[in-house]
Amino acid sequence: MALDSFVIGGLAEELHRRLENARVDKVTMPRRDRVILHLRTRDEGNVRLLLCAGNGARVHLTREKFDNPETPPMLCMLLRKQMAGGRILSVTQPQHERMVDIKFSAVDELGVIAEKHLICEMMGRMTNLILVGPQGHIVACMHPVDHESSPRAVQPGLLYRLPPRQEKPSLWDVSPETLLAVCEEAQGDAGRLCDGLAGLSPQMAREMVHRGGDAQGICRQLLQLRETAPQPWHVRRENGKNDFASMEMTHIGGSWERYGDFCSLLDDFYREQTRAQDLKNLSGAMERSMTTVKKRLERKLAGQRQELQTAEEREKLKRTADLITANLYAIKSGDKSVVLTDYFDPELPQVKVELDPLLSPQENAQRLFGKYTRLKRAEEALTRQIELGQQELEYVENVLYTLAAAQDASQIREIREELIQAGYVKPEEKGKRKPKPLAYAPRQFTVEGGFTVLCGRNNRENDELTHRRAGKNDIWFHARNVPGSHAVLFTEGGEPSDEALRQAASIAAYYSSAANQPRVPVDYTLVRRVKKPQGAKAGMVNYFEFKTALVEPELPKE
Repeated sequence: MALDSFVIGGLAEELHRRLENARVDKVTMPRRDRVILHLRTRDEGNVRLLLCAGNGARVHLTREKFDNPETPPMLCMLLRKQMAGGRILSVTQPQHERMVDIKFSAVDELGVIAEKHLICEMMGRMTNLILVGPQGHIVACMHPVDHESSPRAVQPGLLYRLPPRQEKPSLWDVSPETLLAVCEEAQGDAGRLCDGLAGLSPQMAREMVHRGGDAQGICRQLLQLRETAPQPWHVRRENGKNDFASMEMTHIGGSWERYGDFCSLLDDFYREQTRAQDLKNLSGAMERSMTTVKKRLERKLAGQRQELQTAEEREKLKRTADLITANLYAIKSGDKSVVLTDYFDPELPQVKVELDPLLSPQENAQRLFGKYTRLKRAEEALTRQIELGQQELEYVENVLYTLAAAQDASQIREIREELIQAGYVKPEEKGKRKPKPLAYAPRQFTVEGGFTVLCGRNNRENDELTHRRAGKNDIWFHARNVPGSHAVLFTEGGEPSDEALRQAASIAAYYSSAANQPRVPVDYTLVRRVKKPQGAKAGMVNYFEFKTALVEPELPKE
């Protein structure tokens, strides 16, 4: 569910208690819609405050670390200028709205300490992050809004105004008598109750109706709700979806758990929910581009195979040319066709041969011999082109697999660098700093007998692992005929057991595109029998004298 007024109210109180007088050390923007305030607190030390003004809008302390862009956005640089070295004075929820106001003091351009506000509005399409100066004017905002788009403009230089309030009584301001009248008018319908009161989310309205029953019971529940401090609750539903609320929702089935604080609740909830989407956003353009390349290669290969099939019929042309040459005496100039005896067939059948009447019999034969020669050369070229195209298709499929299997932004960035070097992706603009090469960190496992198995995370690591780190007598594994990672069992002079080999093969099957199959064939051989073809792309190898194991894709148990 989205953050409602009650969750935000409890969150604001918690943040005020934990962050009051915290110092702003640094400001970063790992994404265009996220700001991280790096704070130094008195009781908790260094903490990170996440403010998201995009999909999944929220504000909370986070333990997660983010990769930052090489060049910070303009908003990030402005926030650094306005906030760095400042101290947080308070964190509040204005008018019980879905927004958090962080008031802080910082030195301005004239060296004077001034109070400013960083306001995160979490209201669906109106979600925004706004920096307000000491005089109440907007200094910067994440999503500028003009007068044509909304009656409430949000632009630098304009006076900041709170979002307009709904034209219905607020749960926190209404008297008990008026509240009872609203409950009676709703007649136990959660939708009508939500329409009659501002600040009440649909889910909370359903809970109040479920607990209260009649109008008076619902009114008592609402009065108790606004007097009770919100508490962080998390639920795991039977359908596998998780949710959170400021109280235990008895009308929702599942396993409810009381969290210690709102920040931990939101951090855990959104971590898994947003990680997959964040990775998809980062890799989406590359995935679409490589999928286009894959489809183009498949079409090209299909055409080349069709041409090759045509070229393979060249022997018929040579046979016909030889028949014409052997029967020159029986063919007259200007004939359109002629019936000849096929001396190449033991049964000596009569065959009809089409001729060009504008050419002499000798020229007809020469024309067929020339076409035969061209098709012979074409067959040689097509065979080589198909071989190269198939290798490139295997590489592209492997890239798509590694993109889908990437676990964090650094892996996706490394794949992008690989594609830039391979010429599939355009490099960054000139003048930008090149990122530092990432550390070599393949997946590591221990199998029976204490042997170590390393498994590459991408094509660069596959190359490094197979051709530079592994010894000649170590054992190399790869799922047969499908994209996947290279796995190497390091023998260190020992003799691994059959179980150790099976576990290593299962690792290679697990990190392949066939991981969802019950049994996967995995080829394995000594590393010295694995060769990288000259000019081949990263991760592409040939191997020989191998064995094949049919294994279940799984990782070794601890």
